[in-house]
Amino acid sequence: MNIKTIRWVIILAAVAFAGIIFSQAFWVRKGLLINQSNFEKAIIVSLDQVAEQIEIMNWGIRRTKDPVIRLSPRAYLVDIEEKIDVNYLDAELRNTFNNPFHDVDFTYEVYNKANHQRVFSDTVFMRDGIYIDDELKILPVFSKGTYYFKVNFPQKPVVSSIMISVWVIAILILISVMFFFWYSLNVIFKQRRLSEFQKNFINNLAHELKTPISTISISADVLNEEEIVDDPERLKNYAQIIRNENNRLKSQVTKILQLAKLESEEVMLSLESFSVSDTLQQIADSFSVKVHEKAGAFHTHLHTNGTLLTADKVHFTNVINTLLDNALKYTDHQPVIELLATDNEKSILITVKDNGIGIPKEYHSKIFDKFFRVPTGNIHDVKGFGLGLNYVKMIAKAHKWNIHVNSEINKGSSFTIGIQTKK
Repeated sequence: MNIKTIRWVIILAAVAFAGIIFSQAFWVRKGLLINQSNFEKAIIVSLDQVAEQIEIMNWGIRRTKDPVIRLSPRAYLVDIEEKIDVNYLDAELRNTFNNPFHDVDFTYEVYNKANHQRVFSDTVFMRDGIYIDDELKILPVFSKGTYYFKVNFPQKPVVSSIMISVWVIAILILISVMFFFWYSLNVIFKQRRLSEFQKNFINNLAHELKTPISTISISADVLNEEEIVDDPERLKNYAQIIRNENNRLKSQVTKILQLAKLESEEVMLSLESFSVSDTLQQIADSFSVKVHEKAGAFHTHLHTNGTLLTADKVHFTNVINTLLDNALKYTDHQPVIELLATDNEKSILITVKDNGIGIPKEYHSKIFDKFFRVPTGNIHDVKGFGLGLNYVKMIAKAHKWNIHVNSEINKGSSFTIGIQTKK
């Protein structure tokens, strides 16, 4: 998937999510309005029934039409001109509100019709159909004059528990969809980066294999010449060239196969005890030849005092050689490379330092990824597959070693391996 396609996927997904969020907000608002309207209608119907019962109790018939007046979403006035037995009013309100508003507390107030003065008020606490009184009350009877009453709902419910459950489920589904989209997009980007790394790997592999193949081909052509048999020294030289290039090809292929095996299954370590200083010195002796060919300097500071390390010696040697080869490879001027080793009672520290081009900070967390290669700027002849440091990481992980990188642009790099051990 190319970057243009990914960009369109992100744009369309963003539009889709915006549409979903907008529609959810619209229906939430719609639901709130409908819920509020239904609540108010239920209140008006219930209060109308209470007013009817009071009038029937006083007169035997219904006298007032539409007595309920909505003052606010939480306050309602019942405009009747009757004497009011508060005991009866209290009981009717409780019984009437028990079904539609079984968990809603309310306050009712009785007013004198003549002067509109409040003569009584009380609060009813409802919990799941059971109204709660602190104590039994003897309520008054207002028989002289005419009265009306108000009902207030100080904590009117905004939404029902069912609606809340539906919205919570919808929100969780939306969050889940967004999470899986983010996860899928992350996988796509990772696969795209991996594809680019693999493409670079194939290009590097072709370059690495092309050179020795070309050299072998040229040498073979020379060996096919009839006069070559008259020059044994020249024949020997070309035979040696073919042998060297063949070994080079074998080494490259073996490295790739080993890495594939390491990745596909658990790393099998052949543990043995060996002297750290002796092994590092052998590595240094071989590596110093490569440095001198580039007119560079190679310094060793091995202070491990005969410490024995239990590890896979072959992999240990390959790890140190890989770090040293990288130190030499990524230097654009006269190389100065150091191999340092120190120990204490609990650990060994092995450090490879160079004065090379350095590694930008933003790449420090990526250099151990498979196929990843740091852009080398003006150095165009750097060869490799981007697998060396990945191999170092895998072997270190298998041994439970730690790796620390310290690098600055144009100041060089240092790789330190921390190994827990005992003398």
